Amino acid sequence: MVLLAFLALAVFFPYLWFGVVPFATDDVFPQAEIDRLLAGKNLPDYYAEPLPPISAEELEAQKVAFTWCRFCHTLDAGGENRVGPNLHRIVGKPAAVVSHFVYSQEFIDARNQGLVWTPETLAAFIADNKAVVPHNRMRYPPMIGYERSAERDRQMLEYLIRMTR
Repeated sequence: MVLLAFLALAVFFPYLWFGVVPFATDDVFPQAEIDRLLAGKNLPDYYAEPLPPISAEELEAQKVAFTWCRFCHTLDAGGENRVGPNLHRIVGKPAAVVSHFVYSQEFIDARNQGLVWTPETLAAFIADNKAVVPHNRMRYPPMIGYERSAERDRQMLEYLIRMTR
């Protein structure tokens, strides 16, 4: 019985602690549906806007700030989904549209209610993800040994935008 309890804990712990769903989906979110969700929003092309130059030290600080995010997210074009979806060119897109990722119902509801990832909504999400999408599975900030910082949040967002161009 103890062995079965440990097995059950090993299987369910990643979901309970990190919100991990142990499978992917073959679903592809069509561009036509993304266009429909963005219709009438008049958003700029966030990736066409020039970024201010930064020093190598600031880029390194941004990379360090984003380190915790990399456990769950990738940024490369065509990158894999991990615990969280790939974030390549996510700015300017509706929430919950990354193909092959199993989204929680809360994210699907947020998408259907019009949530679009802009620098402002991403900043609000990083600052308090449960306020933007209540009951979502994202485990940020980490529960143990992590101190919140508005400066770190800013650096994470800038790194996300800079590295997903």
